[in-house]
Amino acid sequence: MSSVHSQRRSPNGYNRPFMRANAANRRHRHHSSGFVLFGLHTAREIGCGPKRLWPYVLPWVFAILAMGFFCLVVRGVLTRQLLVPPVESPQTLSERGYTSNFLAERIMSAMKEIGQDAESISHDTMTDNDAQPDIQIPGQEMSYASTVRFLKGVLNRTDVAVHVGITKTNDSADSYVAHVQIEGGPFNARESSVPFEGRDLENFVRDIAVMAMRLAEPNILASHLFTQVQKTKCSLAQCDYHEIVGIYDEVLALPASEQAEWALAGKAWLLNSQRRSKEAEQQIREALTQHKHSAVLRASLGIALEQQNSIDDALKELRAGANEKSRTVENLRLLGDVLLHAKHDREALEAFRKAADLKPDSVDTLHDWAEALIKTGHDDEAIDKLSHAVALRPDHAPSYVEWGHALEHKGAPREAARKYAQALQFDASTLSARERELARSAGVSPDADDTATSMPDLRVKPVSNPMTSYPLRASLDTVRDSVGHAMQAA
Repeated sequence: MSSVHSQRRSPNGYNRPFMRANAANRRHRHHSSGFVLFGLHTAREIGCGPKRLWPYVLPWVFAILAMGFFCLVVRGVLTRQLLVPPVESPQTLSERGYTSNFLAERIMSAMKEIGQDAESISHDTMTDNDAQPDIQIPGQEMSYASTVRFLKGVLNRTDVAVHVGITKTNDSADSYVAHVQIEGGPFNARESSVPFEGRDLENFVRDIAVMAMRLAEPNILASHLFTQVQKTKCSLAQCDYHEIVGIYDEVLALPASEQAEWALAGKAWLLNSQRRSKEAEQQIREALTQHKHSAVLRASLGIALEQQNSIDDALKELRAGANEKSRTVENLRLLGDVLLHAKHDREALEAFRKAADLKPDSVDTLHDWAEALIKTGHDDEAIDKLSHAVALRPDHAPSYVEWGHALEHKGAPREAARKYAQALQFDASTLSARERELARSAGVSPDADDTATSMPDLRVKPVSNPMTSYPLRASLDTVRDSVGHAMQAA
């Protein structure tokens, strides 16, 4: 073929791929420009969208914020706080570092320690520890705090303030007197004084905190004192409860009916702890004529009846208490304990589950629930509950013992011995002779366990806010500690 023929075919032959490539390039440029235009259009719509949608979105934004604020206010109104304002103190204390704010923090810390140790006798939950932020909202200087204070005043649920003023009584010696007065709550205007002489101001702070609790939270102080007596491991004949009974009698003599049923239940609990269940039953039945719908009284009555081996009657009272509006997590927990004793395992597990729903971080509930799970063969689930319990309270020896039981059931005796060793570190009385021997022969230090090494400092530290509040948990001690082996699971 000649070169002329070759040139004639070139427009329709060999150069055709280049023509297709040029067309593809043109289409690609067209599509690229289309994407660019689409992107610009989308960006313009996004930029203009809020302006167009704002009239529709704005009401919903305000509605959501208003609902959140309303929920906070309702929660704040229903929660009564116990506060310690800055303490009026002399210059001599400030020079030693005990300023007004620091004293308030130390007193509150001591009160918090008392409240956390009040786990042996049922008590009221007058106050809580959720300090709420002062959230500002648009309007005439309206805030969360001012709104809550106004509504609490209208509903007569004002917070309880512990006002403390310290004066120096002797210029030449470290001699002081603290004047303590309660403002608000069922014990409004109660007051007393605390004299002190010496250099140990921490003891002075402790004495002020005890007096503040006696004036503002007497039932909880009584429960704390009962815990202290129990820690002495005294026999039933040797335990001295006179001061506790005196506190309950003070409460019953005051015109504060909302606290009376808790004091009556506390006195009955003392009788149960001394195996005087007949007397306890008589007192509670008399009290129920005045407080017919008291969940805590029915809980105490159920324990008294259980001590007398009247299991069916005990379950009847405990079920009635668990169905009252005033029920607490302890009503369900105690019901679960007695159900387990009566071999109603499935119902017992359900009672513990409901108790945990009411208060997920109750150490007593987690511990007793784990006991029930071990009994019913759910060892892994029991270990999960016990690990949660010791994370909340690292010094709770009975939980380590139960953890050891679960591990033994799983065929892990060495790991069980480590748990017994941890329990031995805190309270040897919680272990049997066999378990103590296993703990001592484990050949490991309790601190070698992960839980022990991660244990936080248990000393009470001052809170950061002098106008703070503390948790007073409505809980009963484990039935084993309060009423002996009668309430243990069979």
